[in-house]
Amino acid sequence: MIDIVSANDGQDFGILDTQAPRAANILSVQFGSLEYALDLGVDLNFFLSSDFNFENESFEAYLITLLANRGINVTEVLKQGESLTQNYVFRIRPEQNDTALIAR
Repeated sequence: MIDIVSANDGQDFGILDTQAPRAANILSVQFGSLEYALDLGVDLNFFLSSDFNFENESFEAYLITLLANRGINVTEVLKQGESLTQNYVFRIRPEQNDTALIAR
């Protein structure tokens, strides 16, 4: 997704690729906390509930799925830290607007 935004220094409108900020917004919001988008965000309460056996691989797959459902293409996940203090760095790719035709 590309948004048209205004520049802070008074210049004309510009074009900005918003994939990274969109991904950051999706991953930083608790699921169900926004009145205007109840289905946006990560359901941390589910993963942190006492009856759920937390696994890093499951959580990583969940985050990738959330981003993919919103049209954000994750190309690589870098892990920093260990166990519950692990940070994820997501490398994303811009949307592809492929206009190629498929021959039959």
